[in-house]
Amino acid sequence: MNESIRKSEVELKLLSLCDEAIKEFGFRILDIDCRITSQSLIRIFIDRIDTDKGPSLSECAELSQKLDPVIEAANLTHGSYNLEVSSPGLDRRLRLASDFEKEIGQEVSLSLYESVPGVGANVKGQLVKVENGRLSIAQGIKNRKEFEVTFENIKRANRVWTFESKDTR
Repeated sequence: MNESIRKSEVELKLLSLCDEAIKEFGFRILDIDCRITSQSLIRIFIDRIDTDKGPSLSECAELSQKLDPVIEAANLTHGSYNLEVSSPGLDRRLRLASDFEKEIGQEVSLSLYESVPGVGANVKGQLVKVENGRLSIAQGIKNRKEFEVTFENIKRANRVWTFESKDTR
């Protein structure tokens, strides 16, 4: 059973190496994006393990300095690369089953590798259930439609935030 959205082989190796390298400092890797070319880009999104307080800018910079030699030693890029280490912010990525479980009942946005018939490849909807490597997503209120998406089909996932203004006129 798959407990994570699909990642490339390079991303999986980097996730494992980097997560192990920052765990001792009280952080974990939320997600990683890689574009491996002649000028590669590696984006790593981090979060604290034991608190809801996100990492500071200085902590991101410090962890970037710690991760750079780990990534360099792994020799997974084709030449030079740019490394970005950042906090997830409100656009928090969802990767693991446990990340999705915390968002049940909330609206999520999914970018899929393959379209869901009648829904498409870019999906927004309410997260209803997480079970056995699958998400149940519901769309619509009056004509509610529910469908499933496998973790393997998810390229990127985020919680969707909506803010309502209170008109005091």
